[in-house]
Amino acid sequence: MKRARHLAEQLTVDELVRYGPLAHAEMLVGENLARPVSRVTLVSELDQVRRCGPGTAVVLAAGLAHGAWAVESALRLAWERSAACLVTPAVPGLTQATAQLGRRMRLPVFIVADDPAACALELAAAIASPDAARARLAARCAELFTERSGVRGIVGVINAEVPGVTVALLAPDGHVLAGHALTDRGAQQLVRVDVAGPDGRHWAELVASVAGRPSPTWAETVRLILRLARAPLAASVARERVDAVRDAERGRAALAAVLAAAGPCGQPGRVGEPGDPAASAAPGGAGQAGGVPESTLGWRLGGRHVAVFLRTDPALDGAAAAPGVVSAWQEVVPDLPLVPWEAGWASWWTGDDVEVGQVVPALRRALGRMRSPVPLSGGVGRAAPGPEGLRESLSQAVLAAGVTVREGHGAVRSFDELGYTVMLASLAEPRLVRSARVVLADLLSAPDGPVLVATLAALLDCANSTSQTALRLGVHRNTVLGRVERIRARGVDLDRPDQRLALHLACYALLPGLGLA
Repeated sequence: MKRARHLAEQLTVDELVRYGPLAHAEMLVGENLARPVSRVTLVSELDQVRRCGPGTAVVLAAGLAHGAWAVESALRLAWERSAACLVTPAVPGLTQATAQLGRRMRLPVFIVADDPAACALELAAAIASPDAARARLAARCAELFTERSGVRGIVGVINAEVPGVTVALLAPDGHVLAGHALTDRGAQQLVRVDVAGPDGRHWAELVASVAGRPSPTWAETVRLILRLARAPLAASVARERVDAVRDAERGRAALAAVLAAAGPCGQPGRVGEPGDPAASAAPGGAGQAGGVPESTLGWRLGGRHVAVFLRTDPALDGAAAAPGVVSAWQEVVPDLPLVPWEAGWASWWTGDDVEVGQVVPALRRALGRMRSPVPLSGGVGRAAPGPEGLRESLSQAVLAAGVTVREGHGAVRSFDELGYTVMLASLAEPRLVRSARVVLADLLSAPDGPVLVATLAALLDCANSTSQTALRLGVHRNTVLGRVERIRARGVDLDRPDQRLALHLACYALLPGLGLA
């Protein structure tokens, strides 16, 4: 029983290379490093190699290895005895032919510059106490974790230092945040450790794929190293979020200054009206953003711009999700800014030939690839030159996004495409919402009141066509007919033209607050 336990805790050649006595040896042949090492034998005569058992690390004494022929002879004998590896002092005549022989036999060969006897003693000590050797590996990883500032760097330490292990940091949906994608191999054991975010809640999972069939002791060592990485990962994520918030606020102030410098804008619904950040920001030059040089921000303010504006469901906490949204955007569109603005996030495409027809599909693809913490939809403004054009385009994008937020995640519409219907995006004003709740009180009191309001809005959008309404809502026409009957039963007269406009406005004022935006 003790013998079986000892075999289960054997070190591999790879482990001895990574953090053992072979760490500073020259690797002449690096084949088959996953072999377990059960014992060490220092041989001074070739005949002694014949008495070595499987899994032996054969170390050639200085007196024996006095030529390449002796090393090659020992290599053949070690291969015949299924040795784990061969360690030799540096001798003249070792050439690529010797390395080629070792590769054909798939037997690791190492050259040590120091006394082979001392190397044999160190190997024996490591093999006799695998736990101590693995504890040194864990300590080294813990030290390296403190020297890395990013998530990828911390995960990279494990992949670089822990032998035979491939590690990935996975999001709850399985997306690889850092590390290497794991392949599904039945011969590999997976070691999993939960990673909490800065708020203490589950954020991701560290998953290590351990090659071969590891011993319970080695699997537990890998688990220990993954646990040691959790605190540095949480600290790194916290730093990244703080940096994202700082940069976002810096960008918000800079964009406000740029738009304020572009000139006053007194038309309703435009960026720059009273209460807007741009209205109270100190103006800067056209090539400056709040006194920050354009080159420092990485923004290009000259040329032709097409602004985009991203929004999420008003019922969600967009402010709390802001760092995650900015991070997800930078991962997919790293060369474009994303600045918190009003109730969403602003960005813009810039180029001498940029057109709305290029930006709309590009934004749709970006939203499809983003791993945003909240659902997003986007509006796109017209193309216009300079800071003044950026201001105008962003105003249009904000209005367009107010419409797309009702269409769900990934929806992207341009200002020109929507036409005058963009005005409906500005109807969620508190006083209008209160009035709409009074006017449609009977309809809202129905068990399916919110669904009836959404159906009424779609029906009015489609000029009372039940077929088009069914197509828009994705339901059968008979379902729409049933809802229309219930709407009429609640006192809504759809046949009076003088009431349709008021009904339409009331529905659009209520939709965001009903969670149907």
